[in-house]
Amino acid sequence: MKPTIIKSKRKVTPEQILGETRTALILNRWSSSIWKLLWKDLLVYTILYLIIGLVYRFALPEEYQIHLESFIKYCHTQNAGLPLTFLLGFYVSLVVSRWWSQYCSLPWPDTIATFLRAVKMKEGGEEEARITRRTIVRYCLLAYLLCVRRLSIKLRKKFPTMREVIQTGLVTEAEAERIGEEDSVRQHGGSNWWMPLLWSTEIAENDVNISSAPVYGFIQMNIAGYRQKLTDVLTYGHVPIPLVYSQVVHLAVYFYFGVSLISEQWIIWRKDGDEVVYLYYPFFMTMKFLFYFGWLRVAETLYNPFGEDDDDFAIEELLNRHIKVAMKIVDKTEAPPTLQKDAFWDIMNPQVMKEMDDQDQVHDEDDVTIQLITSQEKRDPRK
Repeated sequence: MKPTIIKSKRKVTPEQILGETRTALILNRWSSSIWKLLWKDLLVYTILYLIIGLVYRFALPEEYQIHLESFIKYCHTQNAGLPLTFLLGFYVSLVVSRWWSQYCSLPWPDTIATFLRAVKMKEGGEEEARITRRTIVRYCLLAYLLCVRRLSIKLRKKFPTMREVIQTGLVTEAEAERIGEEDSVRQHGGSNWWMPLLWSTEIAENDVNISSAPVYGFIQMNIAGYRQKLTDVLTYGHVPIPLVYSQVVHLAVYFYFGVSLISEQWIIWRKDGDEVVYLYYPFFMTMKFLFYFGWLRVAETLYNPFGEDDDDFAIEELLNRHIKVAMKIVDKTEAPPTLQKDAFWDIMNPQVMKEMDDQDQVHDEDDVTIQLITSQEKRDPRK
C-alpha cells in the first residue's frame, strides 16, 4: 500500500504568522511605526523651518539678510562636526539590549508545573494533591504579578491596591493581609512580592508526596530560579540607565536640529559661486529628522518596556496565558490519549513533508504548498 499524498496550495496571510513577515509592507504600517511616533514633531519642525525661511526672504531688509547668511554658513560649518551618530547609536544599542534582556528575564511557570505533575500521589489523595499543586502554581503567579506590578504602569493602574489583586482570584484576603498593602515605592525592602514563593517552597517541603518524590529537588530548584528571574527583572527598575547619559544624548539631538533650523536654510543667490538651487521644502533635512529622531524615539519607547506604548510587553496577556497553561498542566482531570501504533510504524524513512520537485516549487512568497502524508505503508515485521 503506497502512502496517500494530499497536495494543497493555500494563500498564507501575515495575520497567520507569528512575528514579522516579508509579505508585510513595512513602510505602509501605522501601528508602532515611525509615522505614528514622529508626525506631530515633524509637522511642528517643518512649520518652524518654513517660517524662518519666509522671514529671512521677505521680512528682513537686505542688510540683515546678508548678516543672517553669514550666520547660516557659520552654523552649517560648526553643526557638521557634532558626533551625533556615535552618541545616538551607542545609546540606542544599550536601550534595545536592556529591553530584550528584560523580556528574556521574565520567568515562565511551565517547568514548575510540569515537575509538580510528575509527582506520583498515593491512591485516594488526588483531590488534596491537586489543591497542593494548584496552590503552588497560584503562588508563583501571584509573586509574578506583585513583582512586575512595581514596574508596569498598566498593572499599577489596573491593580492600584491589594483589593483589586484579591478580585483576580490569585490571593485570598487572609493571604493578602499577611503580604501587606504593597504600595511602597522604595527600591529595597519595601515589598513582600517574594513571600508567595516562600510559601510555595514550604508547601512542597511539608507535602509527603512531593518531598519524597525524585523530582523534589528539581521543583525547589526551579522555584528558586523563578525567584531569581523575577529579581533580575526588578533589578532593571532599581538600576536604570544613568540620567546624565540620557540627558547628553537628548541634548545633542535637540541642539543639532535646533541649529539646523538656521544652518539648513537656502541662502539667496547674489553672486557667482552662491547656491542657485532653491528647495523651499527641506527634503534632506526631513530625512535626517526621521532618521535621528526616529532613533531617539525608539530608545524612548523601549526605555521602559512595562509602559503603555505599542511595543511594550503584553504583561496582561502573559499572565492570562500563564494561569491558563500552568493550571492545566498541574490538573490531572483529563487522561492522555490512548496508546496506539503511530502512522510511521516500521517505516524505515518516515516523512511528514514530501520534498517537492523543481517543477512543483512555489515561486509566489504568499503561496505555500503543503504535501502531507496521511497514511504510511505498513509492513509486517515478520516478513
